[in-house]
Amino acid sequence: MKTLPRILLVVSIMILSSFTFTFAQEKKAPDYTISSVKIIPFNSQNGKFEDEYTTKSERSFFNELAISLFLTVEINGEPGTFEVGRKIEVTVMEGKKVKSKTVEQIGLLGDGGKFIVPIWLYSSMCDDIKITAKIIGQKTVSTKSRSVPFLCGE
Repeated sequence: MKTLPRILLVVSIMILSSFTFTFAQEKKAPDYTISSVKIIPFNSQNGKFEDEYTTKSERSFFNELAISLFLTVEINGEPGTFEVGRKIEVTVMEGKKVKSKTVEQIGLLGDGGKFIVPIWLYSSMCDDIKITAKIIGQKTVSTKSRSVPFLCGE
């Protein structure tokens, strides 16, 4: 009678250790990178999106209180991967103040190895805007920054 509980204990330990070994062997997806941060102005006066604001754009926004910004952060990695805890952190500074900070779980990367995070910055910006996107929760931090000149005055 004492032999049966011992056998069950040994079998249970073997099963649990095989599960532990299997899960320990799972390999994490390679680190993701941020490939782009796109900025598209939106004009609340006419309800239209304007041309994308690029690094070559010479446009600045002066007293344009009706302009909001639609941002997209494109993340690249191995297609079909997902890692719990791997997140995108987007911090937007207006001058020296934090205008917004967003932290979102990165979802399942599609067939092309991409995941795009949308962010909306509401209008009435009166100082330079600096957008910094950073992937956290992985070995290598991937970061991209963009700036947009805003100014208000007479």
